[in-house]
Amino acid sequence: MLLQNKIAVITGVGPGMGRATALAFAREGASLALGARTEDRVRAIAKEAEAFGQPIIAMRTDLTDRDSCRQIVEAAVERFGGVDILVQNGADGGDFKPVTDADPDRWRRIMEANFFGSLHLVQAVVPSMKQRGEGRIILINSGAGVDPMPAFGGYAASKAALASLVRSLATELGQFGIRANGVHLGPVDEDNHRRWQQIQARKAGVSVEEFYKQFTAIFPLRYVPSPEECAGTVLFLASDLSRPITGQGIYVNAGRFGT
Repeated sequence: MLLQNKIAVITGVGPGMGRATALAFAREGASLALGARTEDRVRAIAKEAEAFGQPIIAMRTDLTDRDSCRQIVEAAVERFGGVDILVQNGADGGDFKPVTDADPDRWRRIMEANFFGSLHLVQAVVPSMKQRGEGRIILINSGAGVDPMPAFGGYAASKAALASLVRSLATELGQFGIRANGVHLGPVDEDNHRRWQQIQARKAGVSVEEFYKQFTAIFPLRYVPSPEECAGTVLFLASDLSRPITGQGIYVNAGRFGT
């Protein structure tokens, strides 16, 4: 198994990417500390992951609260003896307003979750990773950081900052055997995206099938990937298969974005 005897902290564990990543890691042998804003949700996914026979911690985790971020890491260290892998998947989706109409205080809340939440978690896990002589930090990002849609300014700015954080971490932590990488997602085939497709199809006066065909024409692979497919890249970055890779932003979105 790719993650046999590894210990991972995964945040933002809800339907879609969070769930798919947690189940993939459990299947590959990792012990998990799972966190999300909604306690019932994270406990339900933890119960699914336990079916693979690995020990699981499930905790309510608020990315905007530094103590909350520290607590999930401390729980993993106390229960399992350390942390090998951090996957930060949680995010604030933004304010959906043009930059000129945006409330700076709302942007600060976006940054608190998307950027500072990641920083809190990284600062909490690095001491354990240094002690263990290696580590893997994976920050889930977005294509919006380099190619934002209108009304996504706050979200895009936070994700651009997150990409810069990955490069700084790679530069500073490589000497300790700690790798840091970002996974830049586009649309993912999960409930929220399907609802969005239905709304857009109604607005355009076409079927959902026709809208999907038109929408995916901008992607070289002509489809929207599933959470499980996207989680495969996270698993790759968490495993020794990606041992020489650090400081990278990998675009996992059927080929639409990239630099």
